[in-house]
Amino acid sequence: MRKTKTFICTIPFQEEGKLNPVLYPAHGNKRLEYGKLIQFPIIPVINGYAEKIDKIRIIAILTDGPNFMHNYEKYFKPTITEFVAEKGYDFEGIELINSEDSEDIETHLKLFADIIAKINDNEELYACITFGTKPTPIVQQMALNYAYKLKSNISIGCMAYGRYTFNDTSGQNGIYDQTALFFMNSIVQRLADTKAKNPEKAIRAMLGLGDDNE
Repeated sequence: MRKTKTFICTIPFQEEGKLNPVLYPAHGNKRLEYGKLIQFPIIPVINGYAEKIDKIRIIAILTDGPNFMHNYEKYFKPTITEFVAEKGYDFEGIELINSEDSEDIETHLKLFADIIAKINDNEELYACITFGTKPTPIVQQMALNYAYKLKSNISIGCMAYGRYTFNDTSGQNGIYDQTALFFMNSIVQRLADTKAKNPEKAIRAMLGLGDDNE
């Protein structure tokens, strides 16, 4: 049975006039190369990993507040609707997770619970950790880790981060594949269980980073 591809992202909080379409060149993963101006880095992730025959769904985290809802209704929802229609995916729709505009631990734990409640068995998960406050990507990764280990027939496709700074001259703007960071948790746990003698070298080997002494 072909898995549903589920894409998780966060609606940005930029004020009107500041959420401009920009170019996100791909770094380290050619599948993320899109070549068009966009506002939402989840689009290159969907474009790179979903095929026309795939059933896809989107889980979007929507924080309470006027900017979030404005950006969802005016930009995200119509952009995604047009994009998936053009691509011809079997689209199940956008499912919203509402979260309070608060940084207390109860808010983040509720967000974690709400994300895992949305994830079903037999899914391939993708996440964009570009937007939201600093704890939000941590919560997203925790939810993916929970689903990967405790739900049935779950796989992790890609976790991406879009960086953009206006007037950047360093060449660092773009979309980055951060999936290796997700798997770090499992690798560290495995090395701890086996009491590896040289864990740093083992981690680099598992992630294909080579030996830093070479």
